[in-house]
Amino acid sequence: MRWLHVILTLAVTAATWVNAATVEMRHTHGVFYPGVNNQPVLQLKVMGEPGEKITGIKFNTGKSGSISEIKIARVLTSRDWNGFTYNTNKLAEELAKKKPGKGNFSFKLDMELTGSPLYLWLSYDISGAIKRNTRIDGECTEVIMADGSVVTPKLILAEGLAERVIGRVYPFPYRVVPYYRPRWVKGWGNAEKAVHLTPAHFKQFTDLVHFAYSVNEHGGITYQWAGGGDDKTIADEALAEIKRIHAEANSRANLIAGFGHMDGPMTTAVANPDTRRTLARNMAQWAISRGYQGIDIDWEYPDSWEQWQHLGNFIADLREELAGSAISISIAASVTYKVPNYWTTDQLDFLMTMSYDDLAEQHSSMQRFQGDAQKCLNDFHMVKPRIVVGLPFYSNQQGTLTNQYGYAQIYNWYPRLKPTDNTFRAKNEDGSDGPMHSFNGAALITEKCKWLKQEKFGGVMIWAYDTDLPLKHKASLAKAMYKIIRQPKSKKE
Repeated sequence: MRWLHVILTLAVTAATWVNAATVEMRHTHGVFYPGVNNQPVLQLKVMGEPGEKITGIKFNTGKSGSISEIKIARVLTSRDWNGFTYNTNKLAEELAKKKPGKGNFSFKLDMELTGSPLYLWLSYDISGAIKRNTRIDGECTEVIMADGSVVTPKLILAEGLAERVIGRVYPFPYRVVPYYRPRWVKGWGNAEKAVHLTPAHFKQFTDLVHFAYSVNEHGGITYQWAGGGDDKTIADEALAEIKRIHAEANSRANLIAGFGHMDGPMTTAVANPDTRRTLARNMAQWAISRGYQGIDIDWEYPDSWEQWQHLGNFIADLREELAGSAISISIAASVTYKVPNYWTTDQLDFLMTMSYDDLAEQHSSMQRFQGDAQKCLNDFHMVKPRIVVGLPFYSNQQGTLTNQYGYAQIYNWYPRLKPTDNTFRAKNEDGSDGPMHSFNGAALITEKCKWLKQEKFGGVMIWAYDTDLPLKHKASLAKAMYKIIRQPKSKKE
Protein backbone atom coordinates (compact mmCIF):
# COMPACT_ATOMS: atom_id res chain seq x y z
CA MET A 1 0.00 0.00 0.00
CA ARG A 2 2.86 2.36 0.80
CA TRP A 3 4.32 1.87 -2.70
CA LEU A 4 0.89 2.46 -4.25
CA HIS A 5 0.64 5.76 -2.29
CA VAL A 6 4.03 6.85 -3.63
CA ILE A 7 3.07 5.96 -7.20
CA LEU A 8 -0.22 7.89 -6.97
CA THR A 9 1.57 10.90 -5.48
CA LEU A 10 4.12 10.92 -8.30
CA ALA A 11 1.35 10.57 -10.87
CA VAL A 12 -0.57 13.53 -9.45
CA THR A 13 2.61 15.62 -9.27
CA ALA A 14 3.50 14.77 -12.86
CA ALA A 15 -0.01 15.56 -14.05
CA THR A 16 0.07 18.90 -12.29
CA TRP A 17 3.41 19.77 -13.88
CA VAL A 18 2.38 18.63 -17.39
CA ASN A 19 -0.96 20.46 -17.44
CA ALA A 20 0.10 23.74 -15.83
CA ALA A 21 -0.53 26.46 -18.40
CA THR A 22 1.41 29.74 -18.32
CA VAL A 23 0.15 33.15 -19.40
CA GLU A 24 2.22 36.20 -20.30
CA MET A 25 0.55 39.63 -20.43
CA ARG A 26 1.95 42.45 -22.59
CA HIS A 27 0.64 45.97 -23.09
CA THR A 28 1.68 46.39 -26.70
CA HIS A 29 -0.30 49.47 -27.77
CA GLY A 30 -0.12 52.90 -26.19
CA VAL A 31 -1.93 55.16 -28.69
CA PHE A 32 -5.74 55.30 -28.83
CA TYR A 33 -8.22 57.43 -30.76
CA PRO A 34 -11.72 58.77 -29.97
CA GLY A 35 -14.58 57.07 -31.78
CA VAL A 36 -12.57 54.12 -33.09
CA ASN A 37 -13.71 50.53 -32.50
CA ASN A 38 -11.71 47.42 -31.77
CA GLN A 39 -8.54 49.10 -30.52
CA PRO A 40 -6.05 46.61 -29.03
CA VAL A 41 -5.19 47.13 -25.38
CA LEU A 42 -3.14 44.12 -24.33
CA GLN A 43 -1.92 40.76 -25.55
CA LEU A 44 -1.96 37.44 -23.70
CA LYS A 45 0.39 34.66 -24.73
CA VAL A 46 -0.89 31.34 -23.42
CA MET A 47 1.28 28.20 -23.36
CA GLY A 48 0.08 24.76 -22.35
CA GLU A 49 -0.07 21.10 -23.28
CA PRO A 50 -2.43 19.70 -25.96
CA GLY A 51 -5.79 18.93 -24.44
CA GLU A 52 -5.77 21.67 -21.82
CA LYS A 53 -8.68 24.02 -22.20
CA ILE A 54 -9.45 27.61 -21.22
CA THR A 55 -13.06 28.08 -20.07
CA GLY A 56 -13.00 31.65 -18.82
CA ILE A 57 -11.03 34.85 -18.56
CA LYS A 58 -11.38 37.94 -16.36
CA PHE A 59 -10.23 41.50 -16.98
CA ASN A 60 -10.50 44.93 -15.48
CA THR A 61 -9.97 48.38 -16.95
CA GLY A 62 -6.84 48.96 -14.85
CA LYS A 63 -5.86 52.62 -14.62
CA SER A 64 -8.20 53.80 -17.39
CA GLY A 65 -9.25 57.38 -16.82
CA SER A 66 -12.83 57.21 -18.12
CA ILE A 67 -14.49 53.79 -17.87
CA SER A 68 -17.85 55.11 -19.05
CA GLU A 69 -16.33 56.00 -22.45
CA ILE A 70 -15.24 52.39 -23.09
CA LYS A 71 -18.32 51.20 -24.96
CA ILE A 72 -17.47 47.57 -25.62
CA ALA A 73 -14.67 45.23 -24.55
CA ARG A 74 -13.77 42.23 -26.69
CA VAL A 75 -11.58 39.17 -26.47
CA LEU A 76 -10.13 38.00 -29.76
CA THR A 77 -7.78 35.20 -30.68
CA SER A 78 -5.05 34.59 -33.21
CA ARG A 79 -3.80 31.04 -33.00
CA ASP A 80 -0.35 31.38 -34.56
CA TRP A 81 0.14 35.11 -34.97
CA ASN A 82 1.28 37.60 -32.35
CA GLY A 83 0.17 40.68 -34.29
CA PHE A 84 -3.26 42.20 -33.74
CA THR A 85 -5.09 42.18 -37.07
CA TYR A 86 -8.82 42.67 -37.34
CA ASN A 87 -9.64 42.95 -41.04
CA THR A 88 -9.66 39.19 -41.59
CA ASN A 89 -11.42 36.37 -39.75
CA LYS A 90 -8.46 34.14 -40.42
CA LEU A 91 -6.31 36.09 -37.99
CA ALA A 92 -8.87 37.46 -35.55
CA GLU A 93 -12.14 36.06 -34.30
CA GLU A 94 -14.48 37.85 -31.97
CA LEU A 95 -15.30 35.51 -29.09
CA ALA A 96 -17.35 37.68 -26.78
CA LYS A 97 -18.28 41.24 -26.00
CA LYS A 98 -19.75 42.93 -22.97
CA LYS A 99 -20.03 46.41 -21.53
CA PRO A 100 -17.41 46.77 -18.79
CA GLY A 101 -19.86 48.21 -16.22
CA LYS A 102 -17.80 49.24 -13.22
CA GLY A 103 -14.54 48.22 -14.83
CA ASN A 104 -14.57 44.47 -14.16
CA PHE A 105 -15.76 42.04 -16.80
CA SER A 106 -15.38 38.37 -17.65
CA PHE A 107 -15.80 36.11 -20.65
CA LYS A 108 -16.72 32.47 -21.01
CA LEU A 109 -14.43 30.74 -23.47
CA ASP A 110 -13.95 27.29 -24.93
CA MET A 111 -10.36 27.35 -26.18
CA GLU A 112 -8.30 24.18 -26.38
CA LEU A 113 -4.53 24.50 -26.23
CA THR A 114 -2.34 22.72 -28.74
CA GLY A 115 1.18 23.05 -27.37
CA SER A 116 1.86 26.06 -29.58
CA PRO A 117 1.37 29.64 -28.36
CA LEU A 118 -2.21 30.87 -28.25
CA TYR A 119 -2.54 34.66 -28.48
CA LEU A 120 -5.55 36.33 -26.92
CA TRP A 121 -6.27 40.05 -27.17
CA LEU A 122 -8.34 42.52 -25.22
CA SER A 123 -9.71 45.36 -27.36
CA TYR A 124 -12.03 48.32 -26.74
CA ASP A 125 -14.55 50.32 -28.69
CA ILE A 126 -13.90 53.86 -27.46
CA SER A 127 -16.48 56.63 -27.44
CA GLY A 128 -16.00 59.66 -29.68
CA ALA A 129 -16.76 61.82 -26.66
CA ILE A 130 -13.73 60.71 -24.67
CA LYS A 131 -11.35 63.50 -23.70
CA ARG A 132 -7.95 63.61 -25.33
CA ASN A 133 -5.00 62.38 -23.28
CA THR A 134 -7.30 60.14 -21.21
CA ARG A 135 -5.54 57.02 -19.93
CA ILE A 136 -6.60 53.75 -21.56
CA ASP A 137 -5.66 50.58 -19.73
CA GLY A 138 -6.64 46.99 -19.14
CA GLU A 139 -5.38 44.08 -17.05
CA CYS A 140 -6.11 40.38 -17.12
CA THR A 141 -6.56 39.07 -13.57
CA GLU A 142 -7.45 35.41 -14.14
CA VAL A 143 -7.37 32.75 -16.82
CA ILE A 144 -9.67 29.90 -15.78
CA MET A 145 -8.88 26.35 -16.91
CA ALA A 146 -11.30 23.46 -17.47
CA ASP A 147 -9.96 21.60 -14.43
CA GLY A 148 -10.96 24.53 -12.22
CA SER A 149 -7.45 25.88 -11.74
CA VAL A 150 -6.76 29.58 -12.15
CA VAL A 151 -3.67 31.02 -13.84
CA THR A 152 -2.56 34.55 -12.97
CA PRO A 153 -0.87 36.20 -15.95
CA LYS A 154 2.74 37.33 -15.61
CA LEU A 155 3.26 40.96 -16.66
CA ILE A 156 6.07 41.31 -19.22
CA LEU A 157 7.79 44.66 -19.67
CA ALA A 158 10.33 45.75 -22.24
CA GLU A 159 13.94 45.34 -21.18
CA GLY A 160 15.26 48.38 -19.33
CA LEU A 161 11.81 49.80 -18.65
CA ALA A 162 11.63 50.94 -15.02
CA GLU A 163 7.82 50.99 -14.94
CA ARG A 164 4.92 50.53 -17.31
CA VAL A 165 3.73 53.59 -19.24
CA ILE A 166 -0.07 53.71 -19.42
CA GLY A 167 -1.47 54.24 -22.93
CA ARG A 168 -3.45 57.38 -23.69
CA VAL A 169 -5.87 58.84 -26.18
CA TYR A 170 -3.77 60.79 -28.70
CA PRO A 171 -3.68 64.34 -27.29
CA PHE A 172 -4.13 66.30 -30.55
CA PRO A 173 -7.04 66.36 -33.03
CA TYR A 174 -4.64 66.21 -36.00
CA ARG A 175 -1.03 65.19 -36.44
CA VAL A 176 1.58 67.50 -37.93
CA VAL A 177 4.66 65.32 -38.43
CA PRO A 178 7.82 66.87 -39.91
CA TYR A 179 10.82 64.77 -40.88
CA TYR A 180 14.05 66.39 -39.75
CA ARG A 181 17.55 65.26 -40.76
CA PRO A 182 20.45 65.62 -38.30
CA ARG A 183 22.70 67.77 -40.47
CA TRP A 184 19.96 70.40 -40.80
CA VAL A 185 19.13 70.94 -37.12
CA LYS A 186 21.11 74.18 -36.94
CA GLY A 187 20.92 75.42 -40.51
CA TRP A 188 21.18 74.68 -44.21
CA GLY A 189 24.42 73.27 -45.53
CA ASN A 190 27.24 75.71 -44.78
CA ALA A 191 24.94 78.43 -43.43
CA GLU A 192 26.24 78.02 -39.89
CA LYS A 193 24.53 81.17 -38.62
CA ALA A 194 21.08 80.07 -39.79
CA VAL A 195 19.28 78.45 -36.87
CA HIS A 196 16.19 76.84 -38.34
CA LEU A 197 14.64 74.67 -35.63
CA THR A 198 13.43 76.87 -32.77
CA PRO A 199 11.05 76.59 -29.79
CA ALA A 200 8.39 78.27 -31.97
CA HIS A 201 8.32 75.19 -34.20
CA PHE A 202 7.85 72.83 -31.26
CA LYS A 203 4.78 74.76 -30.17
CA GLN A 204 3.14 74.08 -33.54
CA PHE A 205 3.80 70.51 -34.69
CA THR A 206 2.69 67.40 -32.80
CA ASP A 207 5.44 64.89 -33.63
CA LEU A 208 8.99 65.20 -34.94
CA VAL A 209 10.74 62.36 -36.78
CA HIS A 210 14.48 62.53 -36.05
CA PHE A 211 15.45 60.87 -39.32
CA ALA A 212 18.90 59.66 -38.33
CA TYR A 213 19.09 55.87 -38.13
CA SER A 214 19.29 52.76 -40.27
CA VAL A 215 19.80 48.99 -39.81
CA ASN A 216 22.15 46.27 -41.00
CA GLU A 217 21.40 42.78 -42.30
CA HIS A 218 22.39 41.19 -38.97
CA GLY A 219 19.71 43.05 -37.01
CA GLY A 220 21.93 45.84 -35.70
CA ILE A 221 21.23 49.57 -35.61
CA THR A 222 23.38 51.97 -37.62
CA TYR A 223 23.43 55.67 -38.44
CA GLN A 224 22.37 57.23 -41.73
CA TRP A 225 24.87 59.15 -43.80
CA ALA A 226 24.81 62.71 -42.45
CA GLY A 227 26.45 64.53 -45.34
CA GLY A 228 30.01 64.81 -44.07
CA GLY A 229 31.69 64.26 -40.72
CA ASP A 230 31.09 61.42 -38.28
CA ASP A 231 27.51 60.19 -38.73
CA LYS A 232 27.12 59.07 -35.11
CA THR A 233 28.42 62.34 -33.67
CA ILE A 234 26.22 64.45 -35.94
CA ALA A 235 23.09 62.42 -35.13
CA ASP A 236 23.73 62.30 -31.38
CA GLU A 237 24.47 66.01 -31.18
CA ALA A 238 21.34 66.73 -33.21
CA LEU A 239 19.23 64.68 -30.81
CA ALA A 240 20.67 66.56 -27.84
CA GLU A 241 19.88 69.87 -29.55
CA ILE A 242 16.34 68.74 -30.42
CA LYS A 243 15.73 67.75 -26.80
CA ARG A 244 17.10 71.08 -25.59
CA ILE A 245 14.77 73.05 -27.86
CA HIS A 246 11.87 70.74 -26.98
CA ALA A 247 12.40 71.44 -23.28
CA GLU A 248 12.80 75.18 -23.83
CA ALA A 249 9.48 75.25 -25.67
CA ASN A 250 7.80 73.18 -22.95
CA SER A 251 6.39 71.26 -25.90
CA ARG A 252 3.94 68.37 -25.84
CA ALA A 253 5.23 67.14 -29.22
CA ASN A 254 6.39 63.52 -29.46
CA LEU A 255 9.94 62.69 -30.56
CA ILE A 256 10.10 59.79 -33.01
CA ALA A 257 13.18 57.74 -33.95
CA GLY A 258 13.30 57.62 -37.74
CA PHE A 259 14.84 54.61 -39.52
CA GLY A 260 15.41 54.78 -43.28
CA HIS A 261 17.74 54.30 -46.28
CA MET A 262 17.80 50.56 -45.58
CA ASP A 263 16.12 48.58 -48.37
CA GLY A 264 18.80 45.88 -48.77
CA PRO A 265 19.66 45.20 -45.12
CA MET A 266 16.02 45.47 -43.98
CA THR A 267 14.93 42.96 -46.64
CA THR A 268 17.55 40.47 -45.40
CA ALA A 269 17.11 41.06 -41.68
CA VAL A 270 13.34 40.59 -41.46
CA ALA A 271 13.22 37.54 -43.76
CA ASN A 272 14.85 35.37 -41.07
CA PRO A 273 12.80 34.96 -37.84
CA ASP A 274 15.87 34.97 -35.60
CA THR A 275 17.45 38.05 -37.17
CA ARG A 276 14.04 39.72 -37.28
CA ARG A 277 13.63 39.27 -33.54
CA THR A 278 17.16 40.54 -32.93
CA LEU A 279 16.39 43.68 -34.94
CA ALA A 280 13.10 44.19 -33.09
CA ARG A 281 14.88 43.93 -29.73
CA ASN A 282 17.68 46.29 -30.80
CA MET A 283 15.30 48.86 -32.28
CA ALA A 284 13.08 48.81 -29.20
CA GLN A 285 16.05 49.27 -26.87
CA TRP A 286 17.40 52.05 -29.06
CA ALA A 287 14.16 54.02 -28.77
CA ILE A 288 13.60 53.34 -25.07
CA SER A 289 17.16 54.17 -24.00
CA ARG A 290 17.15 57.47 -25.93
CA GLY A 291 13.77 58.64 -24.68
CA TYR A 292 11.78 58.54 -27.92
CA GLN A 293 7.98 58.27 -27.88
CA GLY A 294 7.72 56.66 -31.31
CA ILE A 295 9.47 54.58 -33.98
CA ASP A 296 9.03 55.29 -37.71
CA ILE A 297 10.15 52.91 -40.45
CA ASP A 298 10.85 54.14 -43.99
CA TRP A 299 11.85 50.92 -45.78
CA GLU A 300 11.43 52.03 -49.45
CA TYR A 301 10.28 49.45 -50.35
CA PRO A 302 9.06 45.93 -49.66
CA ASP A 303 8.84 44.58 -53.21
CA SER A 304 6.25 41.83 -52.80
CA TRP A 305 3.40 40.52 -50.68
CA GLU A 306 5.94 38.25 -48.96
CA GLN A 307 8.16 41.19 -47.99
CA TRP A 308 5.19 43.17 -46.70
CA GLN A 309 4.28 40.07 -44.68
CA HIS A 310 7.81 40.02 -43.28
CA LEU A 311 7.38 43.66 -42.27
CA GLY A 312 4.10 42.76 -40.57
CA ASN A 313 5.84 39.98 -38.67
CA PHE A 314 8.59 42.39 -37.69
CA ILE A 315 6.13 44.99 -36.37
CA ALA A 316 4.45 42.28 -34.29
CA ASP A 317 7.84 41.34 -32.82
CA LEU A 318 8.69 45.00 -32.28
CA ARG A 319 5.45 45.54 -30.35
CA GLU A 320 6.33 42.67 -28.02
CA GLU A 321 9.80 44.10 -27.47
CA LEU A 322 8.23 47.50 -26.68
CA ALA A 323 5.78 46.01 -24.16
CA GLY A 324 4.62 48.53 -21.59
CA SER A 325 6.48 51.48 -23.15
CA ALA A 326 3.49 53.07 -25.00
CA ILE A 327 5.91 53.85 -27.88
CA SER A 328 4.06 54.29 -31.18
CA ILE A 329 4.91 52.53 -34.46
CA SER A 330 4.43 54.14 -37.85
CA ILE A 331 5.68 53.69 -41.38
CA ALA A 332 6.12 55.98 -44.37
CA ALA A 333 4.89 54.35 -47.57
CA SER A 334 3.81 55.06 -51.10
CA VAL A 335 0.29 53.74 -51.49
CA THR A 336 0.44 53.79 -55.28
CA TYR A 337 3.87 52.13 -55.70
CA LYS A 338 4.94 48.94 -53.89
CA VAL A 339 1.58 49.12 -52.13
CA PRO A 340 1.29 47.96 -48.49
CA ASN A 341 -1.11 45.23 -47.36
CA TYR A 342 -3.42 44.81 -44.37
CA TRP A 343 -0.88 42.51 -42.68
CA THR A 344 1.14 45.63 -41.99
CA THR A 345 -1.34 48.50 -42.00
CA ASP A 346 -3.68 47.02 -39.38
CA GLN A 347 -0.91 47.00 -36.79
CA LEU A 348 0.20 50.62 -37.17
CA ASP A 349 -0.58 53.50 -34.86
CA PHE A 350 -0.52 55.59 -38.02
CA LEU A 351 0.64 55.41 -41.63
CA MET A 352 2.23 58.38 -43.45
CA THR A 353 1.59 58.44 -47.19
CA MET A 354 4.37 59.57 -49.48
CA SER A 355 1.99 61.58 -51.65
CA TYR A 356 4.60 63.02 -53.98
CA ASP A 357 7.28 62.09 -56.53
CA ASP A 358 4.87 61.55 -59.42
CA LEU A 359 6.37 61.75 -62.91
CA ALA A 360 3.40 63.87 -63.96
CA GLU A 361 3.59 67.61 -64.59
CA GLN A 362 2.80 68.27 -60.91
CA HIS A 363 4.73 65.80 -58.76
CA SER A 364 2.41 66.26 -55.78
CA SER A 365 -1.02 67.29 -56.94
CA MET A 366 -4.20 67.85 -54.95
CA GLN A 367 -5.66 64.82 -56.72
CA ARG A 368 -2.79 62.61 -55.52
CA PHE A 369 -3.15 63.95 -51.96
CA GLN A 370 -6.87 63.18 -51.85
CA GLY A 371 -6.52 59.87 -53.68
CA ASP A 372 -3.90 58.52 -51.30
CA ALA A 373 -6.03 59.38 -48.27
CA GLN A 374 -9.08 57.68 -49.79
CA LYS A 375 -7.04 54.64 -50.82
CA CYS A 376 -5.93 54.05 -47.22
CA LEU A 377 -9.54 54.39 -46.14
CA ASN A 378 -11.15 52.21 -48.81
CA ASP A 379 -8.50 49.68 -49.87
CA PHE A 380 -6.63 49.16 -46.58
CA HIS A 381 -9.76 49.66 -44.40
CA MET A 382 -7.80 52.01 -42.14
CA VAL A 383 -9.64 54.45 -39.87
CA LYS A 384 -9.19 58.15 -40.57
CA PRO A 385 -7.24 59.07 -37.41
CA ARG A 386 -4.47 56.66 -38.46
CA ILE A 387 -4.08 58.14 -41.95
CA VAL A 388 -1.47 60.93 -42.17
CA VAL A 389 -1.01 62.37 -45.68
CA GLY A 390 2.33 63.62 -47.00
CA LEU A 391 3.18 67.19 -48.04
CA PRO A 392 6.38 68.05 -49.99
CA PHE A 393 8.53 71.02 -49.04
CA TYR A 394 10.72 70.46 -52.12
CA SER A 395 10.53 70.32 -55.91
CA ASN A 396 10.96 67.67 -58.58
CA GLN A 397 12.14 68.23 -62.12
CA GLN A 398 9.17 67.52 -64.35
CA GLY A 399 9.39 64.02 -65.79
CA THR A 400 12.21 62.80 -63.51
CA LEU A 401 12.86 62.09 -59.85
CA THR A 402 16.59 62.66 -59.77
CA ASN A 403 16.71 66.45 -59.62
CA GLN A 404 15.17 68.12 -56.56
CA TYR A 405 15.48 71.40 -54.65
CA GLY A 406 14.36 72.42 -51.19
CA TYR A 407 11.84 75.23 -50.82
CA ALA A 408 14.37 77.65 -49.31
CA GLN A 409 16.56 77.26 -52.40
CA ILE A 410 13.59 77.88 -54.68
CA TYR A 411 12.74 81.10 -52.85
CA ASN A 412 16.37 82.18 -52.92
CA TRP A 413 16.22 82.02 -56.71
CA TYR A 414 12.78 83.62 -56.91
CA PRO A 415 12.21 85.99 -53.96
CA ARG A 416 9.04 87.35 -55.62
CA LEU A 417 7.48 83.91 -55.68
CA LYS A 418 3.69 84.06 -55.39
CA PRO A 419 1.70 81.77 -53.02
CA THR A 420 -0.14 80.42 -56.07
CA ASP A 421 3.05 79.51 -57.96
CA ASN A 422 3.68 75.76 -58.27
CA THR A 423 6.31 75.68 -61.04
CA PHE A 424 9.67 77.34 -61.72
CA ARG A 425 12.79 76.98 -63.83
CA ALA A 426 15.84 75.82 -61.96
CA LYS A 427 19.07 77.75 -62.37
CA ASN A 428 22.22 76.26 -63.82
CA GLU A 429 25.61 76.96 -62.25
CA ASP A 430 26.26 79.73 -64.79
CA GLY A 431 22.97 81.41 -63.89
CA SER A 432 21.15 80.37 -67.06
CA ASP A 433 17.71 78.82 -67.02
CA GLY A 434 17.53 75.10 -66.33
CA PRO A 435 14.69 72.55 -66.53
CA MET A 436 11.13 73.11 -65.29
CA HIS A 437 10.27 71.95 -61.78
CA SER A 438 7.02 71.52 -59.89
CA PHE A 439 6.47 72.05 -56.17
CA ASN A 440 3.71 72.94 -53.70
CA GLY A 441 3.40 76.67 -53.10
CA ALA A 442 1.79 78.14 -50.00
CA ALA A 443 -1.68 78.28 -51.58
CA LEU A 444 -1.65 74.58 -52.51
CA ILE A 445 -0.34 73.62 -49.05
CA THR A 446 -3.21 75.60 -47.54
CA GLU A 447 -5.78 73.98 -49.83
CA LYS A 448 -4.57 70.49 -48.95
CA CYS A 449 -4.67 71.16 -45.21
CA LYS A 450 -8.19 72.61 -45.43
CA TRP A 451 -9.44 69.52 -47.26
CA LEU A 452 -7.79 67.13 -44.81
CA LYS A 453 -9.24 68.96 -41.83
CA GLN A 454 -12.67 69.12 -43.42
CA GLU A 455 -12.61 65.36 -44.10
CA LYS A 456 -11.21 64.63 -40.61
CA PHE A 457 -8.22 62.53 -41.66
CA GLY A 458 -5.43 62.03 -39.15
CA GLY A 459 -3.04 64.80 -40.16
CA VAL A 460 -0.12 65.71 -42.39
CA MET A 461 3.48 64.60 -42.73
CA ILE A 462 6.19 66.86 -44.19
CA TRP A 463 9.22 65.84 -46.20
CA ALA A 464 11.48 67.57 -45.68
CA TYR A 465 10.67 70.17 -43.05
CA ASP A 466 14.28 71.28 -42.80
CA THR A 467 14.21 72.76 -46.33
CA ASP A 468 11.62 75.42 -45.43
CA LEU A 469 12.27 79.10 -44.86
CA PRO A 470 12.43 80.29 -41.23
CA LEU A 471 9.02 80.15 -39.58
CA LYS A 472 8.82 83.95 -39.24
CA HIS A 473 9.32 84.42 -42.98
CA LYS A 474 6.18 85.58 -44.78
CA ALA A 475 6.59 82.90 -47.47
CA SER A 476 7.25 79.95 -45.11
CA LEU A 477 5.30 76.84 -46.11
CA ALA A 478 5.09 75.77 -42.48
CA LYS A 479 3.56 79.13 -41.60
CA ALA A 480 0.86 78.60 -44.26
CA MET A 481 0.24 75.07 -42.96
CA TYR A 482 -0.02 76.14 -39.32
CA LYS A 483 -2.73 78.66 -40.14
CA ILE A 484 -4.95 75.67 -40.89
CA ILE A 485 -3.63 72.71 -38.93
CA ARG A 486 -1.37 72.84 -35.90
CA GLN A 487 -0.90 71.87 -32.28
CA PRO A 488 -3.71 73.43 -30.18
CA LYS A 489 -2.63 76.20 -27.85
CA SER A 490 -5.02 75.06 -25.13
CA LYS A 491 -7.11 72.04 -24.16
CA LYS A 492 -10.26 73.87 -25.28
CA GLU A 493 -9.04 74.46 -28.83
